Amino acid sequence: MMLGRVKVNNLFATIDWCLKKTFPTDYDSRCLYTACAIYSILQKEGVSSIIVGGNVGAFTMSIDGRQASLEGFAGSNRDQPSHYWVEVNDVLLDPNVSYLPKSSKIPRVPMPMIAWKRKGTLPKSLQYRAQIRYDENVEFRFPGDIAERISGFVDMCQKRYSSKAAKKKLSGFILSSPENLHQYAISGNKWAVGAMRFESLPSVPTI
Repeated sequence: MMLGRVKVNNLFATIDWCLKKTFPTDYDSRCLYTACAIYSILQKEGVSSIIVGGNVGAFTMSIDGRQASLEGFAGSNRDQPSHYWVEVNDVLLDPNVSYLPKSSKIPRVPMPMIAWKRKGTLPKSLQYRAQIRYDENVEFRFPGDIAERISGFVDMCQKRYSSKAAKKKLSGFILSSPENLHQYAISGNKWAVGAMRFESLPSVPTI
């Protein structure tokens, strides 16, 4: 998928590498860093975007397929969102959902990074509830130590994304549409197969 001149695969591969390099033990809880880096790279490449804060719930499934649940980040409000992601027009960008299995109590099947093309068509397995949508030209102000860490992380991501020498190999897979989900399921992707079954249920948990 392309957003202007930005290749989403390269963007997500860059963010993933930098997160795991900078925060090897808790990269799964750094969604604000991710959102700021994606926003900044897109801005530098001439692509307008906004950062959104709110709740997210995603379908997760055990490796043996016997246990499934809706996991994520909830309980947020406008002052303190539980999760952050980025939107470009009607495209929702969130690589951090793929890290949910890391903190799960039982081993989970690998999950996708999200670059969903039409927010209105999100499946039951991916539930996003926006609490606050920041202005496109917002200037974030963080406490000194946090501001320094986020700025350093954003710079690192921008340099790696711009580098022609850095290998940008995506470690997971990207989910972008209902058709894409169906294709993954047909190919035998365990998460996608489970998500399609989840989709067919008459009622499912919600965030």
